[in-house]
Amino acid sequence: MRPVAPTSSVWRLGWRLSQNAPRPFWWGTFLFVVFFTVPALTGWLIGEVFDALSGGQTRTLYWLAAAVLGSEVIRMTSIHFGGLHFIASWTLMQSLLQSNMLAAQVASGGPHAGHPVASAGHALSYFRDDPEDVADFVDSWLDITGGLVFSVIAILILGATDWRATLIVLIPMVAVAAVTKMLDDKIKRARRADRDATAAFTSTLGDVLAAATTIDVNDAGGPVVEEVGRLADRRRVTAVRDRVLEDGLLSFAMGSGDVALGLMLVFSVSAIRVGDLGASEIALFAAFVARLNFLPRMIGRMLARRKQSQVSFENMASLVAGGVPSNTTRPRPLPERLSELHTPTITTQTLVPLERLTVERLSVRFGDVVAVDDVSLTLDRGSFTVITGPVGSGKSTLLRAILGLVWQGEVTGSVCWNGAEIEDRGEFLSPPHASFLPQVPQLLSDTLADNVLLGSFDANSERGADRLRDALRLAALRSDLEEMPEGTDTMVGPRGLRLSGGQRQRVATARALVRRPEVVVLDDLSSALDIETELELWRNLRADGLTVLAVSHRAVAFELADQVIELTGQASDSAPTHRRT
Repeated sequence: MRPVAPTSSVWRLGWRLSQNAPRPFWWGTFLFVVFFTVPALTGWLIGEVFDALSGGQTRTLYWLAAAVLGSEVIRMTSIHFGGLHFIASWTLMQSLLQSNMLAAQVASGGPHAGHPVASAGHALSYFRDDPEDVADFVDSWLDITGGLVFSVIAILILGATDWRATLIVLIPMVAVAAVTKMLDDKIKRARRADRDATAAFTSTLGDVLAAATTIDVNDAGGPVVEEVGRLADRRRVTAVRDRVLEDGLLSFAMGSGDVALGLMLVFSVSAIRVGDLGASEIALFAAFVARLNFLPRMIGRMLARRKQSQVSFENMASLVAGGVPSNTTRPRPLPERLSELHTPTITTQTLVPLERLTVERLSVRFGDVVAVDDVSLTLDRGSFTVITGPVGSGKSTLLRAILGLVWQGEVTGSVCWNGAEIEDRGEFLSPPHASFLPQVPQLLSDTLADNVLLGSFDANSERGADRLRDALRLAALRSDLEEMPEGTDTMVGPRGLRLSGGQRQRVATARALVRRPEVVVLDDLSSALDIETELELWRNLRADGLTVLAVSHRAVAFELADQVIELTGQASDSAPTHRRT
């Protein structure tokens, strides 16, 4: 389930977001208020122009005309520089949200790690669309602030002329607030449905493009196109519904403002007929009336964006630590100018050489389901431990629980490094202490060398070349490299498409080994390897003296292992069991 951000907190979250880089926000706000407020001065000056015309004050008329021109110059200058400042603020707000989500996603563990994204489609939606919605919500504050200042000034000026007619201007504001309150849940549901439909369509389309060969050889093009079309139709329906609600509310706000202004003019007609309103007062009404419907329109837009931003914060919160919306706005230094750009300093943990890793009574529960029950094991330095068992017995869950990578569920028990309990396993059991090869490794559309090094070393440096060569040797990839004309510069294609399944698995294994971790954790490495290649790989790891914890079902692994731990599945209805051989 997604975390729910209370409506009241959306304002607070937006405020925290705007204040991460306060300078461009406040300069932009000030200049936009000037832009929206100057027309009040211009309108008053126009009224004075008509008074000067009526009184034949030619000299005063010239000064007033110059003042009107000056006010318009100020207005256009303020919108230019205000736009520059607030575009910077708008971009920095989106960047902060994206940075916090990305930092949580790439964190190997610890208190700042976020729950893995559900799919590539959801990632695109959460990283691209949701930060923009939130920035638009904060952006609407500028319109509201400027419109409110102008409206207050205009109402005070017009109220001095005809206060009864001016009171009618308040009607649309009350009406818009009431209608928006009635549509709150519908606006939120429509935005949620549109986001989910967009993510489903994007994710499926990405999977289809990645699996084009599979679809072709199975002659599944027709059904796949039909499914993509169904998702596209669903997205079209949800997008139209979401847009209609937003534009409908905006149209209502504009219409109610126009109706109120029309009523104000009707009330003013009688005053004009009896001569209570002179030329200057009529000019004031003409200058202000057209702009007084701006505030109700912006109120409607802001209230709609508030609900949409609530959905966006809920989406983004699912990717940050703890699923807490406030972590999406965690303060983070961001460069505001090109001169402030710098290469981030990558800090590494201080290496504590392994003597013994001890797992004591480790259990994992997902609600009422016991995935791993009371498992204990010990890994001495240089030992080779194999975990085996039937499908669903909890092998992968056990590895992830040891490494602190179980994102949901209740984990009990302890893991000790040289006798001292590891408080934050997710943070500590990462390179250089431990590396992990998941069951389905992911490769980047890049060279083989870059997929192994991942920026940890420069492939062109002597140290980087040595590390790369050693990792590829351990992963039993040397014979494969000899058949690649470009060697380590070979492009592997999207998700490693140009490599075989076994080659992809071994490239990912080399990635896990390149930083020479104290413990290597491999989840079912043998699933894509033939027996000869797997035997070579295990022998390489043993000969190199690495401490290995691996899931395997092959006899070759059992024969080389110092210990084999078998998860025997459900011994009863209560919990899985395990045994050591």
